[in-house]
This record gives sequence, C-alpha cells and structure tokens, in this order.
Amino acid sequence: MSSNSIERRIRRRSMHRSRSTAVSVALVVLVLVAAWIGTESVLKAVGARPLLADPQTAVDAALRPDAAFLTIAEVIAVVLVVFGVVLVVLALKPGRQHRSVVPHDRGAVVVDTRIIAATAANAASAAAGVPEDNTSASSRGTSTEVRVVPVSGIAVDESAVRAAVEERLGRLDDRFGRRVTVRVAEQGTLS
Repeated sequence: MSSNSIERRIRRRSMHRSRSTAVSVALVVLVLVAAWIGTESVLKAVGARPLLADPQTAVDAALRPDAAFLTIAEVIAVVLVVFGVVLVVLALKPGRQHRSVVPHDRGAVVVDTRIIAATAANAASAAAGVPEDNTSASSRGTSTEVRVVPVSGIAVDESAVRAAVEERLGRLDDRFGRRVTVRVAEQGTLS
C-alpha cells in the first residue's frame, strides 16, 4: 500500500464518523430477539411455562387477532418503524466530523474547526484591540464568521479585523482565509 493511499485512508477516517455504534445497537437488538425466541421455543419443547409468551400462542393470536392484540401489534410496529428509519438515516447520512484536512508534506494533518475558530477569534481580538472575551468565531468548512463586541469609546475597524483574520487563517491553509465574515456589535461593553 502506497503512502498516498494510507494518507487518504487516514484523512477519511478522521473526517467521517464511525457507524459502528448504530450497527452494534441493531445487532444487540437482533440477538436479544433471537435469544428470546430460542428460549421460548426450548421452554415449550420441555413443557415449562413461557417467560413472556408461548411462540405458538403468539402465532395463533396473530392469525386470529382481537382488539387488545391489534393495539399491542400497532404499538410494536410503530416502534420498529421508527427504529428502522433511524437506522436507515444513520446508514445513509454522511457522518462528517467538524474537522478540516490541511495539506502537509509530511503526512495527513487534520484540524478541528474549533481550533480554526479560536485562531480567528484570537486574531480578531488582537486586530480590534479588545479583550479575547469580546470576540467569538465559528467555522464551517472554508467559511468563518467572527463576532466582535467593541469596548465603549473605541471604534473597531471591520476591514482591519477581516484582513487580520484572513492573514492568520491563511497561514494555516489558503482555503480557510477566503470567506471571512466580520460582524461588529452596535452596543459596546465597558472596559
């Protein structure tokens, strides 16, 4: 296996969520149902009382249902349909993590978007001349939104903040500094 294919595989595994939890839950439910059916069948074969319901009685009730059985069957069917829909959604959903891949000559580098947002907030704080608590940022993909709350009496130059954030994120990767939105609050805080 070449190093490029290994790096692609590492990046993919780092970027996408595992579906093993959904598969494990489905398998546990399936094993429990199969164990219950097997236990009831063995109890019926040896002439002991059933744990919940005799399999033959359940089949007979399904073939000649009464009102109570229909209600129970409808509730069980609704639960199974909801469970099935959840499993299908989990299987088909892309399952992306909030991470971005940064190209590097020595291998695969994966950066969490919270790191990118914190870097943007730090750069905005320094450029605006406000405490770090007065800035916040969120990042998704290649777009970053920065919010700055100015200190009373000190104007914030929105274009200078945008340029500082773009420059700092551009050092991580050119893609991160492309779409930066800066929002300056109209109301300031006391220093």
